[in-house]
Amino acid sequence: MDLKLGTYLIYLAVSIVLTVWVARTLLKNGQVFLDEAFADERLAKSVNHLLVVGFYLLNLGYVAVALKIGQALPDGSSAMEALAWKLGLVLLVLGGLHFFNLFVLSRFRRRRLLDQLPPPVPPTRMIPAGYPPYPTPPMPPRPAPHGYPKPTAPAAPAAPAMPQQPVPGAEPQPPL
Repeated sequence: MDLKLGTYLIYLAVSIVLTVWVARTLLKNGQVFLDEAFADERLAKSVNHLLVVGFYLLNLGYVAVALKIGQALPDGSSAMEALAWKLGLVLLVLGGLHFFNLFVLSRFRRRRLLDQLPPPVPPTRMIPAGYPPYPTPPMPPRPAPHGYPKPTAPAAPAAPAMPQQPVPGAEPQPPL
């Protein structure tokens, strides 16, 4: 038997076995995750089966498209290298599809859980419609544009300092 044909047969056998094993594992163990994500067991079971069918179609389709080995295989070591390369790509596709599914389903779950949460802080009172807005503080004066004289405020007259007279019967206060 030709080395290339043997490599093809081994590649197909191992790829199909890996695909079936991963799909069964996902079908069995993914059901709990989907039940939690969708909060509806019947919907979760249906989605689980649809995901497994899509998984089979995508992965076995990739295995079929990636079957061809472009170079000649003169010896067993080059056949093993080609087989390892092909199987490695299949495993990467399997892992990528798995993590993509987990990402999408975790988004569904998080969205469902956020919809069930109460508001972060319950309101203490309601503002009636048409209520005037809060008063805004006065704006500080804007500086004069360059080249214009600055506005001067009239100077307030200074109050004369009055000496403090001691109050009869009171304790003397220390100076400030």
